[in-house]
Amino acid sequence: MTPNLNAALAKAKAEIPAILANRNVKIPTKSGREISFTYAELEEIQPKITPVLSVNGLAIAHQMIFIETRYCLVSTLRHESGEQIDSVFPLPNDFNDAKELGVQISYGRRYNTLCLLDITVVDSQNWEETKRKIGKEIREEVGLIKKPKERAGSILHDMAGVSSANTISEAQAKRLWAIARSELKLSDSVCDQF
Repeated sequence: MTPNLNAALAKAKAEIPAILANRNVKIPTKSGREISFTYAELEEIQPKITPVLSVNGLAIAHQMIFIETRYCLVSTLRHESGEQIDSVFPLPNDFNDAKELGVQISYGRRYNTLCLLDITVVDSQNWEETKRKIGKEIREEVGLIKKPKERAGSILHDMAGVSSANTISEAQAKRLWAIARSELKLSDSVCDQF
């Protein structure tokens, strides 16, 4: 049981700013195709989470431990009360290449951290467009600009948990904008762009 850690983590999650992907990777496959994805490096994640975790009495520690037949990276989310939860990332059995081991450790630290905090990295290529859409939808909902008759999807309606055919009240729009400002770290100027 980790009631103190759970409460602190819930507060911290509300304060963690959006973490944007800062790396784009293209990997060729054996079939000749290409896989493309984005991710946030540890150097992008840690400066955003560390102050928030510290204020809430939380810290993450990583260590290599031998478990059964292999080395694993064990990441621990610790609370000042002494409560903690762990995430385990098995490391490769082959230690002949120190650089590859370092890559695997960095990879494990990044994913264990995201898993322990249950946070998602936002695709930075789409982030600016998402902010513009939220600002525009808020202005539409409060009647500052004309609302389209039909819309394929609505970020605000998704956030409110209602069908895009429903009308969001002014109070709901204001509440959603407050959430967007605090959780998505959007500024008032985003809404004013439309």
